[in-house]
Amino acid sequence: MFRFEYGTSNVYAQLGFADADEIPLKAGIVKDITDRIRGAGLTVSQAAALLGTSQTDLLLAVSGKFQSFRAAELRGWLKRLSSPLQCSSQ
Repeated sequence: MFRFEYGTSNVYAQLGFADADEIPLKAGIVKDITDRIRGAGLTVSQAAALLGTSQTDLLLAVSGKFQSFRAAELRGWLKRLSSPLQCSSQ
């Protein structure tokens, strides 16, 4: 017989991650970043230059390894991708 236990809706909190509240937030920001990069047709090199980061850091973030990035930093990237200058630089 199976027994089910219900916990919080945040699986990261249940697993004991220290930054459990930020992980879903960061994931959402990174998804938006990825969508905008793809939508603009940017290469990794172009996107990294626009964001002011290295290609390595950008690839880490968009591949889901974003724990070392602050949410504010990721929001900054998203803001840069939303700027009107970005559209005219292509």
